[in-house]
Amino acid sequence: MTISPAWRRPLVGVVALAAGATIALTGCSSDDNDSSADASTSTTTSASTGADQSGADQSAELSNAQAQDILRKAVDPATPEADLDGIVEITNPGVKAALIGYAQGSSKAGYTPDIYTVKSVKADGEKATATVAVASPHAPAPVDMDFEYVQVDGTWKLSAAAVEALASQMTSHGR
Repeated sequence: MTISPAWRRPLVGVVALAAGATIALTGCSSDDNDSSADASTSTTTSASTGADQSGADQSAELSNAQAQDILRKAVDPATPEADLDGIVEITNPGVKAALIGYAQGSSKAGYTPDIYTVKSVKADGEKATATVAVASPHAPAPVDMDFEYVQVDGTWKLSAAAVEALASQMTSHGR
């Protein structure tokens, strides 16, 4: 992919930020797998008992519309940082930093939230994979990518792994 000189400087900064965030993501993993497994077991138990206080079914599968709404909000640089906690699996601070860097840099390069279109969602319990058509402003046809979602305390969120995938795309396109 050829990058015009006007985009090169901001993109280089974003690529550096995304690379640093990716390194932070891979270097900051936690060994608390047992405690998170216990938490997800209790979440599964409570979610399977039915509805929350508002009457909404918290164990419902992720729909295409929900997945698209979550993804578009996550990659929108206008989404307040505090709101990301409700739509993204924040496993460590590097996840949020990587997503913010990606959202800012990709939007400047023409990858605005509206280029992401969820085509299908395959759910498996508290995890789901969405196939997303990404329409590049620099390519003639959209490219399909898979993004993982997880259900945390009855709420579907874009997974930390999906954020890593986005950040790595920014890094690979900057080379």
